[in-house]
Amino acid sequence: MFQPPKLGIGMIFSAALDPFLRRRPDALDVLEIEPQTLWLAEDAIAGPFAEYRPAMEAFAALPQAKLVHSVGVPLGGRRKPSPGQMALLRETAQRLDSPWVSEHLSIAGTPHRSAGFLLPPLQTDEGVATAVENIAAFRAGVGRPIAVETGVAYLKRKPFEMPDGEFLAQVAEQAQCGLLLDLHNLWCNHCNGRIDFDETLAQIPFDRVWEVHLAGGDDMGGVWLDSHSGPMPDALAARAREVIAELPNLGAINFEIYDTFLERLEPAVFDTIVDGLRAIWDGAGQSRSDTRPVDLRGAPPAPETTVEAWEDSLTLSVWTADPTGHPWPEDHPLLSLYAFLARSFRGSMLTRAMPRTVRYGLLRDGEGFEAKMNAYFDAHSPKMYAPLEAQAFRAWLLEMGEDDPLMLGLLEYDIAFVRLLKETTPQIVHFPGDPAPIFEALSEGRLPDPPTPPAWELEILPEAVAEGFVQAAGAS
Repeated sequence: MFQPPKLGIGMIFSAALDPFLRRRPDALDVLEIEPQTLWLAEDAIAGPFAEYRPAMEAFAALPQAKLVHSVGVPLGGRRKPSPGQMALLRETAQRLDSPWVSEHLSIAGTPHRSAGFLLPPLQTDEGVATAVENIAAFRAGVGRPIAVETGVAYLKRKPFEMPDGEFLAQVAEQAQCGLLLDLHNLWCNHCNGRIDFDETLAQIPFDRVWEVHLAGGDDMGGVWLDSHSGPMPDALAARAREVIAELPNLGAINFEIYDTFLERLEPAVFDTIVDGLRAIWDGAGQSRSDTRPVDLRGAPPAPETTVEAWEDSLTLSVWTADPTGHPWPEDHPLLSLYAFLARSFRGSMLTRAMPRTVRYGLLRDGEGFEAKMNAYFDAHSPKMYAPLEAQAFRAWLLEMGEDDPLMLGLLEYDIAFVRLLKETTPQIVHFPGDPAPIFEALSEGRLPDPPTPPAWELEILPEAVAEGFVQAAGAS
């Protein structure tokens, strides 16, 4: 079995981490990159894919050890690992000297359509076989040892499915891969009544755990979300210390927090999080139980569905925000939650890629613009890459007859920055008047006065886009 090197503690990298890295350059041992957040694609599934190299080169230059955590090739469903993505992941892992590469044991849609959110795989013998086949192909394509991440699942487990821990154990043993044990994901599943935390851990082969993820969450309507929004709950921190002490082959602990929350976090609070990670790491592998894994249940009944039907049902329910076609009515409220989260993520991508367009639309139309965004989401399945989502939304607005000169000018201005991600020539934008008072009003949250002639011709240079790409690209 692969023996991971002892890398230490780290974080999922985002641009918002830069101030901390400058303030405490030696506090973190490792940084984990989600490489697809630095990618461009002609099509989210078929590709071709290309890396936005300036951002990756800046990341590679940081002194910490690096890990590659893929967020675009989930291994739990019928969508096979893309050769184009695997080739780029292989190149990235080699350049960063990532000892292993991780990916989610989840589904993200059907082979040809994205749901917009990571969803739980079907935990049956067919589901195990599907994941094992994908992991083998992914390992061959990436050329590194592979660890699969334990996912969050807001749906309740079906009576004909394996328990979560057994499913993870069977996949890991049959695929001969490692596990990325996301303890906050398991905590969510425990809080939401899907699993018993300790029972699930008792079924997981701890010697296959190479990496741990920790995070904080939030309650939304009685559901504990994996929102990566701040410090982890105190009860989880205490349990994490105990669990990590039993992991003999642990190579890294990485903390997850989205950049929007990290930007608002007080430095002292963030210091406490990092120092807490160090204390947990210092006890890693110091105790060892001889009682795991255990089989707590008998064989489940015969499956009531197939992997294909499961994926089709979940994808359609989440993408269209209409769960009525899903055959288990008890899942409908939670599928509506998934749909809300997926659309929130799409809206966030549009806001980052088209900040002026979206802000003006909201100031001009209020809830009417939100309704337009939802109508677009109804008409187009998720694109999964911010530049693709922005270009598709622009085209849809034009098809719907958008004719406000200021909106058209802002659309072209924002899209020029998107185009510069893959083009090296300056972009010329025709704007219906002096842009300065327009941008000033938008930055202050005021509806701008209509621009006055004459029209302006603006030149946007390629170097203007480099710093903002990491934030505009979105995250998993």
